[in-house]
Amino acid sequence: MKAASPPRRADDRARRFHPDDTDAAVPRVCVVVLNYNGAGHVEPCLASLLATEYPALEVVVVDNASRDGSPATIQRQFPDVAFVAAGANLGFARGNNLALQRASAPLLAVLNPDTTVEPGWLWPLVERLAADPLAGGVGPRILYRHDRVALTLTAPAFRPGGADGRLLGVRLYAASSHAGAASLPVYFNRGVFGREPDHAGRPFCWTGPVAELAAPHPGGALEVRLQLSAGDGRANVPVHVTVDGGAPGEVRVGPVCQTLALTLAPTGVAARPVIENAGIRPLTDGSMRDRGTRLSHGHVWHAWDGPDYAEPREVFAVKGGAALYRRELLASIAYFDPGIFMYYEDADLCWRARRRGWRFWYEPASVVRHAHAALSREWSPGFIRNVEFGKLRMLGKNAPWPWVRRALAANLKFGGAAGLGASRSAVRGRPDAAASGEVRARAQALLQTLLAMPTTMRLRRLERQLAPLDGRELLPFFEAE
Repeated sequence: MKAASPPRRADDRARRFHPDDTDAAVPRVCVVVLNYNGAGHVEPCLASLLATEYPALEVVVVDNASRDGSPATIQRQFPDVAFVAAGANLGFARGNNLALQRASAPLLAVLNPDTTVEPGWLWPLVERLAADPLAGGVGPRILYRHDRVALTLTAPAFRPGGADGRLLGVRLYAASSHAGAASLPVYFNRGVFGREPDHAGRPFCWTGPVAELAAPHPGGALEVRLQLSAGDGRANVPVHVTVDGGAPGEVRVGPVCQTLALTLAPTGVAARPVIENAGIRPLTDGSMRDRGTRLSHGHVWHAWDGPDYAEPREVFAVKGGAALYRRELLASIAYFDPGIFMYYEDADLCWRARRRGWRFWYEPASVVRHAHAALSREWSPGFIRNVEFGKLRMLGKNAPWPWVRRALAANLKFGGAAGLGASRSAVRGRPDAAASGEVRARAQALLQTLLAMPTTMRLRRLERQLAPLDGRELLPFFEAE
């Protein structure tokens, strides 16, 4: 990973900006933090923000009617931070707009309350905008809060025969990492197939002959627990486990599921940073994905930080969880779409801005840490509903109609699969609450899309006046999966 340049003094940096550009030689920056029940997260976020090495910074917290005591804590512990009470849970777009529309600073940043920033995070973003007059926004290198330890499982390969031509290793029923009171999931990076049930109906994943896992390491001693079996009819199968590329250890597993516990000392384990976001990249169906995130056999995994993410580059969009924008840009497109509660509002904003001639950058010299989905439970019904509606709203305004139809078809397909799973579970006497919740969430997203259609069509007509809605803005940013 390319090392960031050492911070320069504020007076040295100020010479790079023309005094006529703003009221002062250094552009003022207003950072908006949107809080909703963020107790325990928003406090370290604000503390890190107030330690930012930048001479013209103001911080505003918008509170979406939190009920966890965090508003009182913020006002008591951070008297220098402006506080705006929204009065209700307005969601991401409307909540942030409440402060962004009132701000007078020429540069406006948005920051999730479950992030922390490094002291020098802001200067590289400001300088990137200064270097490109057409840059409307720039995003930092967002890393997961906890670095991760690499684990490799190696097992003898076999083919199950019949119609199944896969090359398999062992069954992996569950994986978790534990440090003190913290319990975190272990991520399946490569070499792990999708979930399937065993003869007793318990879900598991086959590994390939080699599987790469990643265990979050919050610090201190770490215990990784893997529940493994060799599968039906197989016994005494050797599994080699390598931690962080070190010397492998060996365990032997049979047809019965057993728990392998690996205790790692706090010293001698090299946890590595992991990319959460290095800009937003479009997929060929018009949906969006964080750069650095991959999908394999239904498992979402995240790239190790390294040379691929060490250089600045233009990206299709920047993530709203940590981004710096020109106020001129935001005002010209009426800020975030207030019709999107949360998710996809950032990509929608950048898509509309590109149609008006703006572009966006990824700047790795700026580093932000993010406790991903700490305040919104990933893959909960609410998460699915908001993601699906946000995507359909964005596509309805900006994309060719075939992309919209594909997104609708995909929502129906996944909803149907979840419904079938819920029905089968109910027949077996094991109701699947997650599957039932997904069915309801996807149905609600479709209903919400239908009710919002008149407004969406009006906004689509506005976008069509600027350029054909044929997806041309996305073409330079497609990447191979």
